[in-house]
Amino acid sequence: MLYLAICFIFLIILTNKKIVNFRPWRATVTPLASIIGSGFLIAAPVLNSLGADKAYLMMLALCAVSYAIGTVIRWNIHNVEEQYARYRSEKLSDIFLAFAYIFSITYYLYLLSSFLLKVTSLQNLFLEKGLCSLILCSIAYYGHQHGFKSLEKIEITSVNLKLSIIFTFLLALGYFNLSHDTPEPSSVVIDKKAIQILLGLVIMVQGFETSRYLGTTYKKETRIKSMRTAQIMSSAIYLLFILLFSAVFDMHPLSGVVKETSVIDSAKYVFSTAPLMLLLAALASQLSAALADMSGCGGLVSEFTRGKISEKNSYLVIAAFSLILIWSFNIFEVISLASKGFAIYYFFQCLSSMKFYKKRSKVRFLFSFLVSLVCLGVVIFGIAFE
Repeated sequence: MLYLAICFIFLIILTNKKIVNFRPWRATVTPLASIIGSGFLIAAPVLNSLGADKAYLMMLALCAVSYAIGTVIRWNIHNVEEQYARYRSEKLSDIFLAFAYIFSITYYLYLLSSFLLKVTSLQNLFLEKGLCSLILCSIAYYGHQHGFKSLEKIEITSVNLKLSIIFTFLLALGYFNLSHDTPEPSSVVIDKKAIQILLGLVIMVQGFETSRYLGTTYKKETRIKSMRTAQIMSSAIYLLFILLFSAVFDMHPLSGVVKETSVIDSAKYVFSTAPLMLLLAALASQLSAALADMSGCGGLVSEFTRGKISEKNSYLVIAAFSLILIWSFNIFEVISLASKGFAIYYFFQCLSSMKFYKKRSKVRFLFSFLVSLVCLGVVIFGIAFE
């Protein structure tokens, strides 16, 4: 009951009108919610399985890569946006962003289905894919008939609920670590395959680029600051989560195959209502993220088809592609594909930055070039977690 009360207090604070209406915070919430979405729940069991005592270093590497990419995109917000028409790489990046959104929508709804079935104990791959398809088609139909503007309040509410639960769970993990004598963590050697899998997990820290597309609502300075703040906050949350949750895994090692719902199975050792709270956070997270990406992708499809496919009709096209992904790949394969899709988008963002700074700044040109190589590495070498 104590943790439920703490969660409620966090929720009251986050829904306070002064905070809700504080523009810098509102601008930060959008990328922050995207970054610490579903990846928050997958990160701990997957990285623990890959790196054991070095899981936090792997998380640190992912956060560092994402911050480097975010730096390039922040430069583009400041310098390239106004020259959009002159940069072919910008147009290409938007096309690949649309495809990346399709992968991420599939990923979010896959997770949503897994967590829903977790409640019923009817976990079955066919049922999971079937439920995922049903939810996808329902969302696409709603978007086609009504658009998603009417669901904005649901998105804001789900973000506040998710952040409240995450903050509460981090406090509970801190207490768990202080009140238990944990055994020495197991040690593993990070091999080539682990690094390749890590490259395929970039989507876990993706979402910061949403600040780039808030230009109709916020000035560039606000968007740049919001992205930087969101990345620093999310990196701190991820690292704390990995470090603190390692004690749970040390005392109660995962048995059997690592699944997307493994963290919920282990949460019961922290406090009794933790699995239910994390389940609510997961459902809220996946639904809001899927709605946001479906809406954003619909706008991009309509834009680069020059209106030949209307925004409402584009939702049906997106659903068709997502259905193919759902029935062709498992959840971890979709995660890897989504990471590659966003890496290609980031690569073209690096090309835009390189073009701008070629004759303006050797340091920034070289930095953008090195980040572009990392993005290519994700595309070429990244593999799915098995």
